[in-house]
Amino acid sequence: MHRKLLKVFHGIGIQAKGIRWYPEPKLKFLLAMMALFTSANAFSQIMISGKVTDDENKPLVSVTVTLKGGNSGTQTDANGNYTINAPTPSSILIFRYIGFKNQEFTVNDRKVINVRMVAAGGEDLDEVVVVAYGTQKKATVSGAISTLQASDIVRSPSVAATSALAGKIPGVTARTTDARPGNGANLQIRNLGNPLYVIDGVAYSTSNGSDGFGFNTGISGVNAFNQLGIDDIESITVLKDASASIYGLAAGNGVVLVTTKKGRRGDKPSFGLSSYYGFQNFSRYPYPGNAGQYVRGRLESEQNLGRNPADLYSPQELAKWEAGTEPGYQNNDYYAFIVRDNVPQQFITANASGGSDKSTYYLSLGHINQEAALKDFNFNRTNLQANISSTVLKGFTVGAQISGRIENRHNVGVPGLDDYFNPLLSIGSMWPTETAYANNNPLYINQTHNVNVNPATYSKDITGYIDNITRGAGAKLNAQYEFGFGLTAKALYSYDYSNEDFDGFEYTYPAYIYDAATDTYNDRAPNGALYGNQNPWRERHKRNIVATFAQFQLNYTKQIKDHSIAALVAFERKDATNDYLALHSVPPNNIIPTQVFADLDYIGDSHYEEAFEGYAMRLNYDYKKKYLIEAVGRYDGSFLYRSGSRFGFFPGVSVGWRISEEGFFKKIFSKSINDLKFRASYGETGTSLQDGGGNYYSPNPFAYLGGYNVNAGNAVFDGTFYNGVAPRGLPTTVISWLTNKTSNVGVDFTIFKHFTGQFDLFRRKRSGFPAPRYDVVLPNEVGYSLPPENLNSDVTQGFDGLITYSSSIGKVDFSIGGNATFGRTKDDYIYKPRFGNSYDQYRNDRTGRWQNVNWGHHILGRFQSEQQINDYPVNIDGQGNRTLLPGDLIYEDLNGDGIINAMDIKPIGYAEGALPYFNYGINGRVTWKGISLAFDLMGAGMQTYFRDWELKFPFQNNGNSPAYMLTDRWHRADPYNPNSQWIPGTYPALRKDNTGLSVFTSPLSGNNRNDFWTTNIRYLRLKNLELGYSFSKTLLQKVNISALRIYVNGSNLFSFDNVKEYEIDPEISAGNGLVYPQQKIYTLGLNLTL
Repeated sequence: MHRKLLKVFHGIGIQAKGIRWYPEPKLKFLLAMMALFTSANAFSQIMISGKVTDDENKPLVSVTVTLKGGNSGTQTDANGNYTINAPTPSSILIFRYIGFKNQEFTVNDRKVINVRMVAAGGEDLDEVVVVAYGTQKKATVSGAISTLQASDIVRSPSVAATSALAGKIPGVTARTTDARPGNGANLQIRNLGNPLYVIDGVAYSTSNGSDGFGFNTGISGVNAFNQLGIDDIESITVLKDASASIYGLAAGNGVVLVTTKKGRRGDKPSFGLSSYYGFQNFSRYPYPGNAGQYVRGRLESEQNLGRNPADLYSPQELAKWEAGTEPGYQNNDYYAFIVRDNVPQQFITANASGGSDKSTYYLSLGHINQEAALKDFNFNRTNLQANISSTVLKGFTVGAQISGRIENRHNVGVPGLDDYFNPLLSIGSMWPTETAYANNNPLYINQTHNVNVNPATYSKDITGYIDNITRGAGAKLNAQYEFGFGLTAKALYSYDYSNEDFDGFEYTYPAYIYDAATDTYNDRAPNGALYGNQNPWRERHKRNIVATFAQFQLNYTKQIKDHSIAALVAFERKDATNDYLALHSVPPNNIIPTQVFADLDYIGDSHYEEAFEGYAMRLNYDYKKKYLIEAVGRYDGSFLYRSGSRFGFFPGVSVGWRISEEGFFKKIFSKSINDLKFRASYGETGTSLQDGGGNYYSPNPFAYLGGYNVNAGNAVFDGTFYNGVAPRGLPTTVISWLTNKTSNVGVDFTIFKHFTGQFDLFRRKRSGFPAPRYDVVLPNEVGYSLPPENLNSDVTQGFDGLITYSSSIGKVDFSIGGNATFGRTKDDYIYKPRFGNSYDQYRNDRTGRWQNVNWGHHILGRFQSEQQINDYPVNIDGQGNRTLLPGDLIYEDLNGDGIINAMDIKPIGYAEGALPYFNYGINGRVTWKGISLAFDLMGAGMQTYFRDWELKFPFQNNGNSPAYMLTDRWHRADPYNPNSQWIPGTYPALRKDNTGLSVFTSPLSGNNRNDFWTTNIRYLRLKNLELGYSFSKTLLQKVNISALRIYVNGSNLFSFDNVKEYEIDPEISAGNGLVYPQQKIYTLGLNLTL
């Protein structure tokens, strides 16, 4: 060492004479010390080499090899070989490769370390999962969480991330009620309500409003999640129990943690390209009757109502319409006119990622385009994502995430606000006996019985357009410093900006009636009124939203022999502003889009803001990874409540016991039970009530303030117009958030090495639902009522779980699993309920009962003849059954009083429009060499659908009806002979414009629900089926390609359910069926990595 020191000093110009150094060292001495350290360090490096293979002893390419706790790393070459320097014999090498378990090896005195990677199968207890404010090994998690990885997310052509989750995660319930392009699924955790979304550490707002056009009005978590590029998501973790308490006031309905992709240290640069092209078709939609069916149905209606059918159509005309061959008597199929087949959906994304020993990066650019089955309707989105990080000093890492998004929804400007509704309405509202064009001349739009639903107008060149463009940008800046003794400090700041630009213009357009006698096209009625649309509108509105989020946290970890301790404290604050400005006018023409003041009929201007602040704490302890405990707490505050009452404390605790690690257990069950962990938790969170649009209520924002509301009415005094003001009422100062107390017990297991699963029982009690003290009365002269107080409570309880079997037979690897979730809510306490009598209590008492029970009449059967109607002793219609016909419904007389009224209703179903109380999924995958087959089945039950309007009343709104209603109905054999034989069918005899008949509504009870028109839905659908082929790496290496996979995918291919006969998708909620259904999609795609 002395000689080495002389050599180093001599190299920098310092020589030893006697006992002194010349020249005197000063700065050079310091340089020498540094050089000595570097030299000594270099001499102490141990060069390790080896080869990495798979379980068939084939070399693995691009396996990542890193030093544990260090920054250096490398990858294996084309032959599976690697070389890396290790500083000491105690250094640990980590080997990582997708699809294989991570492996760690201590260097010791070895110079060669060959590794045989083991394919990941079943439950990997060393897997690191994302949890609140960090990560944790799955084995030491004591809370109820579920995870989903990128490979499971992208196995779907979904344009919105929520749709990709459906049926894949235990504890998550989903329903797609409207599948128009760009839409996602309604998603909840355990049917608790809309969850909190945390994306890359940023907690987003739960306020998810929408305007009259159906477009979003805020940067909510579900919006931010749905607007991510699907390929940019790395993993999703769902917090379902006390583990969510660390998020406090916003976490009462559970938490969804989303992590986007990032580069990895030591990974060589790579370029990825993913793309697919597919075709979409309606999965189901009620097909309207053809002209012959329509005419026959109208005749039957006239006959059934006691009128003369021949006054409407003669027998000769009926024969011509049913034949459909003679000019002027041909069918007009408006389903085919409006709905396009095989409309395209395409997606492409490119990304670059990699990392050195100090830096990582991930860059991606993606675009998705989804055409609608309706002409001139389209959705497209472009996403940009950049995640970078770098260690700039020892222990100090900084990073940035930049994201951008442009989203465009283009529709035609049809009458009404929801432009998807009108075309779907037209399918069943247009008469198949009338043409879209006058005299079938495409130059002249026909003035049909209702020109506003004539689909010939549904073109942007005729009726106008709507463009809704949203531009979003976000930046997340983060920094982390490791102090070296287990303490780490982290800081995060996020800024999100969204601009919505709405541009809508509905034109005037002419319509005509053809006069065959004069061969002319008339554009106006005899009174001079113009045909077509003469009610145009023009609207521009802009919405600018700014959301900021700041967080600082300290993490401490310590391992003391077999004891592991981890602690966290964090502070965070988030706020958002939402500014809206709108101009609406009646334009003088279709040419000039500029709006002038004289044409304006509405000006809108609004401002909204919200803010939240919280302090979070967590303490984890485990002993030998066997006894686990986690305690969390949050001191959280919300802008909704008055000063002095804005903050509350929300604690939580969870414990776990890995009994499979006990010696006595291993002796008995080591060969059968590989891992068994019992869990229990209790936690408290808060909930601020929000309506279906995500708007806060009870209290409303700033309800704690007195004063006046502006623009509350108006008046004219002495010829001058004044906007009015109105008192806000008594300030709401006594109401607070709902307190949620959640308890959970669960078990995680791995048995016989191949079966893995988890099962949980849960219960959440919400206390503090706002209700008035009705027994405290204020005089009417006060002008106000007392504000509500936190009085009532409810309970949600249920279970969720999953089980997966993974194994291999020869070279065939496969796995199959199932998950299920049940969650239902009942009222727990109602403030001083009062009832008029025992029946009133039976019917309306909510205490201890399930919520949203569907009450209606039970149908015993159908009347088979007029004689049976005459002899029937129970008065069904309130008129001695004089309005009944054969085929009409026989109501159950529950109390036996001989009359059907409100005393005869009982529970017949579940909630309408809500998420199903029971959801389940079945997921499987099979691989053989490079071939893979994967499928996802999704099912649900315990939800009720009520058929109404177009699916219930014949010729609703003076339109057509579904073909099955016109063909499978009770009717007389001859529509012109009132004495001809009755022929049975499924649906009642047709009667137009008589919605008050007992076949539709009980006249005396006023209740229109019965178990003929309501259906308790059950379904199981094939959500995804994918067949793929991955090319051999040996082959790809010759053309410098790391990986190439091609696949075909089918989505929503079929469904087993009990609503197929109504030709509706089992997930819709609209009673009239006039909603854009889920699409059956076939795609061809590829994944390429260079």
